[in-house]
Amino acid sequence: MAFGCVPTAAAAQESDSVAEDAEAQDDATIVVVGIRGSVEAANDMKRNSKQIVDSVVAEDVGKLPDNNVPEALSRVTGVQIDRARGQGQGVTIRGLAEIQTTINGNQTNLGDGRSLNLADIPAELLKQVDVYKTRTADQVEGGIAGTVNVELRRPMDLNRGWTIAGSARGVYDDISKKTSPYGSLLIANRMNAGDGEIGFLINASWTKNFYNENYIESESPFDTTIDGSTVVIPYRAQYGTEEGHVTRPSINAVLQWKPSDNLDFVLEGGYLGSREKRSVERLYVQDIPFMPAGIYSDVVLMPDGTTVKSLTVSNPNGIAAGIDSLYNSFHSNLYTTNFEAHWRGDRAQINASVQYNWSNEGNYFVEQILRPGDLTSASVDFMSDQYKGGVPSITFNDADLSDVGSYVVDRFQDNQGGSKNKEFAAQADLTLRLSDAHFLRNLQVGFRYNRRLTSRYYGYRDGFPRIGGARTPLTDFPGGGDASLTGPTIGGIDSLSWYRIPGADLLGNIDAVRSYIQQFDPGNAERFSSEFPPSDRGQTFRSTENNFAFYGQLNYGFDALGFPIDGSAGVRYVNTWGSSNSFNFRPGDASNGFQDIVEESPGRGNYTDILPSFTALLHFTPKLQLRLSYTTNVHRPSFYDTRPFFFAETRATPKIIFAGNPALEAQREHAFDASAEYYFGRGGLVSLAGYYKKATNFLYYSREGDQPLDIYGFPGETGFVEQQRNAGDGTFAGIEGSVQSFFDFLPGVWKNFGVSLNASHILEARVEYPYPEEFPGAFDSPNTSKWTANAALFYDTPKFSARVALNYRSSYRLFVWTQNPDYSWYNDDTYRLDAAINYTPVKWMTLSLEGGNLLGHDVYRYFGKEKLLPLGVRTLGRTVQGSVRFRF
Repeated sequence: MAFGCVPTAAAAQESDSVAEDAEAQDDATIVVVGIRGSVEAANDMKRNSKQIVDSVVAEDVGKLPDNNVPEALSRVTGVQIDRARGQGQGVTIRGLAEIQTTINGNQTNLGDGRSLNLADIPAELLKQVDVYKTRTADQVEGGIAGTVNVELRRPMDLNRGWTIAGSARGVYDDISKKTSPYGSLLIANRMNAGDGEIGFLINASWTKNFYNENYIESESPFDTTIDGSTVVIPYRAQYGTEEGHVTRPSINAVLQWKPSDNLDFVLEGGYLGSREKRSVERLYVQDIPFMPAGIYSDVVLMPDGTTVKSLTVSNPNGIAAGIDSLYNSFHSNLYTTNFEAHWRGDRAQINASVQYNWSNEGNYFVEQILRPGDLTSASVDFMSDQYKGGVPSITFNDADLSDVGSYVVDRFQDNQGGSKNKEFAAQADLTLRLSDAHFLRNLQVGFRYNRRLTSRYYGYRDGFPRIGGARTPLTDFPGGGDASLTGPTIGGIDSLSWYRIPGADLLGNIDAVRSYIQQFDPGNAERFSSEFPPSDRGQTFRSTENNFAFYGQLNYGFDALGFPIDGSAGVRYVNTWGSSNSFNFRPGDASNGFQDIVEESPGRGNYTDILPSFTALLHFTPKLQLRLSYTTNVHRPSFYDTRPFFFAETRATPKIIFAGNPALEAQREHAFDASAEYYFGRGGLVSLAGYYKKATNFLYYSREGDQPLDIYGFPGETGFVEQQRNAGDGTFAGIEGSVQSFFDFLPGVWKNFGVSLNASHILEARVEYPYPEEFPGAFDSPNTSKWTANAALFYDTPKFSARVALNYRSSYRLFVWTQNPDYSWYNDDTYRLDAAINYTPVKWMTLSLEGGNLLGHDVYRYFGKEKLLPLGVRTLGRTVQGSVRFRF
């Protein structure tokens, strides 16, 4: 792995020697081989960038240092990730999650989202991944946290002639007890074509990742009253497992033609797909704070005198508890096309490109809620000693989980949802060289137009099969004959198990299930007469968004202070406009047979942004430089949050409105950055960076009372309105440092060793949430760890290399629990130790053995910054993988 900075095509336009650099690369081998080559390449590119960018560069064709993009980015200074379902998932940059994703510098989105799922991009396709922490005026706006740019390979990155490369590997997980297969193949040819060159490349990957995670958790603390006192009890406690597999097929094809030294063209297309089957099994007790008065006993409080540690709930009419088994099928498909033309003259350069992308994503799940007999009593200890740090434990006082004949079906649900997107973008950039030696070096101007058509659909339905008024026996329900035991293997509950119908079997019997519910739940027969659930009008919408941007940027340079200084100053003007259509509805009355009253609900919007930026690079010596920048950016709210929907609950007093919020304002940021860098030896770097960022219009979901209801069709009335709102501003400040070097100065074998160390400390990450009073952690920004650190030791020779890497992330707020914000969810410190060895017995083949999460560290969570109560634990597996890579 290597950390540095890599300019995109747009950023490369800033260079005063663009044409010369392009010509010099014609005969260069750009394939990076080995850890040392990766480190050196990253350092060279960081050194020459005008922006603050860090990168992970592939060590070889098809060889990123980790199994997916988020895991590789976890090694980058200032980047933090979450891990779930066997792999890295969410990414934050300097404590913010509002990230823009681009492929080869082009904005790319999946479905109705504002970004891609980076975990769905196979590592085998990548040349490098860039993390832009600042932006210049020529870069597309979006993502106040920064931009993650994924660079795919192109044929003219490679040697002339044929290149054939590929890999095969298997990853064994010690919890799932399964081996996940990964495979890739690249075929490329770069050849002469008259006076120019032509090249093509096809790069394909197929992966299947198996995972299995066990967990013990509680959730959602609410206030309730016991014996006249207000106490706090989690809504639910549960044991569970989450097991499944994700299959990711992908392909990228590129044709490049360079008819002359001054002109070249790129035509490329790609596909990224994901198919997941996920089984979630839970044994639970829920509705604990909302059970009828008088059913609580054996109540024990935590030392704060408010939070319940343990209790018993008993109700002869039954308690809300049982087995929840869910089987979900996810899919996503992203198709990308891109055409580029580049012309270079003596004093001018023109870059133009057109993209058209389309995508869809969605899911369908079936869910069974079972009860093992008549559950009338359960004891819950929310801080048991079954796992270090404390976790909830559940005891059913009147149920035999081993007797399948006692199980009944309480409810069946299926749910379908997803979104679609069609996106067109066109852009053109002109760079004029003004001078080679005067203050103004070149001028850049350009425009970009983007149009998105996106939509979302969603539907669900519940069935309550009853025979003679009693719940259906599990063995009589379709698929019930396949019922089998499941349960977690964690802590002191390895032997706990319960019955359910395996999700795949339940889905395989879906036609029989629908017929059964039509027969034994007449009230829902019509809803189950169709193959899929009818649409939920509150979550269904379609939107059109147009965006036009124009920028101008001057690049300068001078030597008036005894050392060279260069940089850029620019401004980007952006106009965004569009429309959205959803529905509003309210319950009917006797006059219409109590049918919902439904109306289409349109909305429109139009706003502009002016985004200035300034950078300066002070070259004190050939090795020592200081990078300064002032940048601005904008992050638009999601299509879902701004849909013009509302549901009016007119049966409540006062009325309650559940609504989208078309008036949400975009988040905007102003950032000041400084980065001091010292380069030495081969791949040596010492850097220290600091930043201060002010951002506006963070989001906060809440129910507010005494709100005017005029816009919802109730003039002169007030009531509750529950929706996403702009909360307030955020302030983020921090420092980052890194050191990396190979020990070339040491004798013998020691010169092959190298080390990389980096750490980031967030001094302030405060969001102004509208709480009535302050409490510990009240203004903590979600997903923001105060400390992140990486340490890696390398050994690298042409035939043998090795790497040991440790990643640390301090605790952070997961989620703002608006009902009881002082009980917001927190993630505890996490550690991860990985190691890898590579052996190249012959020039064209490398064998690798790698281990992940060698310390077996799990994910532990709790409520409140002061750990008011455990939330629970999720296990993460250790992995070992073997691979073979070849290249000709």
